[in-house]
Amino acid sequence: MLNMTSIDIVVDRAANADENRQATMTVRIDLGQSLMSAEDYWAATQAPTDQQTALIRPALNRLERDISVLVDGAEIRPELTRYEIAAKSLDAIQNPLTPQMATLYYALDIADGARLNVQLADELDVPWPCLLKVEIAGQLPQSRLLTDVDRFTRDASLSPHDTLRGDARADLAASWFDVAPEFKWMAIGFQHIVPKGLDHILFILGLFFLAGGWRTLLMQVTGFTVAHSLTLGLCMVGVISAPISIVEPLIALSIVYVAVDNLFATKLARWRMVIVCLFGLLHGLGFASVLDSIGLPQEQFLLALGLFNLGVELGQLAVIAGAFLVVGWFRRQDWYQSFIAQPATIAIAGTGAYWFLKRITF
Repeated sequence: MLNMTSIDIVVDRAANADENRQATMTVRIDLGQSLMSAEDYWAATQAPTDQQTALIRPALNRLERDISVLVDGAEIRPELTRYEIAAKSLDAIQNPLTPQMATLYYALDIADGARLNVQLADELDVPWPCLLKVEIAGQLPQSRLLTDVDRFTRDASLSPHDTLRGDARADLAASWFDVAPEFKWMAIGFQHIVPKGLDHILFILGLFFLAGGWRTLLMQVTGFTVAHSLTLGLCMVGVISAPISIVEPLIALSIVYVAVDNLFATKLARWRMVIVCLFGLLHGLGFASVLDSIGLPQEQFLLALGLFNLGVELGQLAVIAGAFLVVGWFRRQDWYQSFIAQPATIAIAGTGAYWFLKRITF
């Protein structure tokens, strides 16, 4: 079972606020592997739109029963505004390696200055992965990645060719987590880069478009990893801390700096490695906000932290490998800089600048 998980947000006060602040609570969950049978979920995805709500309502009732939304200590009932359900096939729903995620959107009405607290009960049994996110207009969103690898259990009566069904989902991922359930932290670290860490992806791509070769690029990425691992570890043990409202805009600025440096540099400067490491320290503060919201197990703190960092490094290497597969073939061409590297770098700089302005404005 999951431990009690919560999101706690104080709604910022606006200068001229006459109305309540609108908020959205989003839940991405594999309904067919948690709150309803795979067959019932498949039937719901194939039913006409006007019949789907009635088919998934029992599952929604179970979910909403175990999610408590409190505003200044008083419980409110969020309103389901819309949902998105889809599945490729019944077999895909039954296979935990191919999660068929449903997305549920709930509307919240909150006064400025109020404290919003979303709590998930221990009894809420969800498969991995499941994402809970709360977004308040004008504030950075907060999210929790919920994991419960214990419910992936192997049924010895099933052969490898049998159909996967119910809680007896015999697969490679299940046996892996049975041996070492703490390896979920490596998966979480990887996911924080690919596909969720677009700002970190752009930073790595900024390094890619100037580095001369594999060795130079890997040195920069490794230095970046060592630096962010340092600040991440210090944050998690409480030695240092920084407000996310400051860290997030600075991370956006680091993307802009690297991209602009690429545009004006003719070769890799010697001090580039120092700058990359300094930005790594900054990005580590951003990673800390993710782990702080999830919470590391105290009994295996160092192991979980190390595996998270390993997952981040693997995610970064995956980004580099993907970049080489897409454009690496053309790096020795005369037109590579003019038609690939420079346009991509300008796009990276523009995106970073947009994020910076957005993050300091809201």
